[in-house]
Amino acid sequence: MPLLDISRPLSTALAPWPGDTPFEHRLTWRIADGAAVNVGALTMGTHNGTHADAPFHYLSDGAPIDALDPALFVGPAVVADVTDAGWTIPRAALAEAARHLGPGVSRLLLKTGAWPDSTRFPERLPLLAPDVPAWLAEQGVRLLGLDVPSVDAIDSKDMPIHHALARAGVCILESLDLSAAAAGLYELIALPLRISGGDASPVRAVLRTPSVG
Repeated sequence: MPLLDISRPLSTALAPWPGDTPFEHRLTWRIADGAAVNVGALTMGTHNGTHADAPFHYLSDGAPIDALDPALFVGPAVVADVTDAGWTIPRAALAEAARHLGPGVSRLLLKTGAWPDSTRFPERLPLLAPDVPAWLAEQGVRLLGLDVPSVDAIDSKDMPIHHALARAGVCILESLDLSAAAAGLYELIALPLRISGGDASPVRAVLRTPSVG
């Protein structure tokens, strides 16, 4: 079955979080300069592009990225199209997706359409209604993905939605590209790197349409 890549390309054109380290890839060895091989070096923030947040990102005693169970990031997932929800995403906008959630389906990806151009950082982000994190836990959701750079407002200092999701036992994927993903049931593969003590990690996220469901 074909894979749908839902990762944002890492390049110098990618808009980083304002003030964060931008992405850079440079060749330190070049065949063109007489080296036997091309070898590159990366400079980037851990939150550049499509990435997984670790609880350590927003909790001083939270688990780092290498302590998270890799199984969180692989398995059945539901894409919910909430592009018509506006700037607040209520439980009602997730009613259709909830039909697929439950035992064995614990990953929910929200398609907001609020970041269509990766080269321009969005000025505003759609946010979950306050009662959604606890509701997600009731539905058995353990991983929430979004197509925007954060689950909280850009100017938020206390990050209430990050903390609410942590209390609900829900981990976070951010900056997905769900523009080509229709609403429905898929298999998600979005493994983070095993960065010791990391606050986050880039991921290569893909969807595969399951044979049933």
